Amino acid sequence: MSKVGILGGTFDPIHTGHVMLAETAAKELKLAETLIIPAAEPPHKEGCTAPFTDRFAMAERAFAGRTGFTVSDIENKLGGRSFTINTVRALKEIYPKKTEFYLIIGGDQLFTIEKWFRYEALLKECHITAVTRGDISYTDMQEYANELGRVKVINAAIPDISSAEIREKLKNGEDIKGLVPDAVREYIEAGGLYRG
Repeated sequence: MSKVGILGGTFDPIHTGHVMLAETAAKELKLAETLIIPAAEPPHKEGCTAPFTDRFAMAERAFAGRTGFTVSDIENKLGGRSFTINTVRALKEIYPKKTEFYLIIGGDQLFTIEKWFRYEALLKECHITAVTRGDISYTDMQEYANELGRVKVINAAIPDISSAEIREKLKNGEDIKGLVPDAVREYIEAGGLYRG
């Protein structure tokens, strides 16, 4: 039985919190592989600031040299709105039948999961793992996860970094060192992303 993690997001840009989230879940769940999946067209946000090609390239740089992590363009290949249920079902067509999928989400996302497209079907299609971040209460998360069923909560010290905050800093010409991996910062600077 192979265990594969899925961490999706707009990654606009990907930051150190995302990397820590993926690494923490991979270790805790003993995952054979973790897929990092940039959304092509996120359903809950009004477009992305950076195009998919840049967001994909930044994700590749963030996880370069980290064993067990693969950046996937499956949502871009699927086209249209990037609904998680469709992504999970498409992955099930690609991977061996005995593969178990673990969707990794941040604590903030757990409390909005009931607004996700076909979230009840998603709970049946894969395991969901919510990781604490920032000052979100582990106890509140655990209680909510118990109500939903099929959701595991991992208590971890993931810093509360937001992509929006990073974009704002870049727009204002502020330093983002430490908020994103160095290779991502270099890519952003070289391409002049988020400056306008």
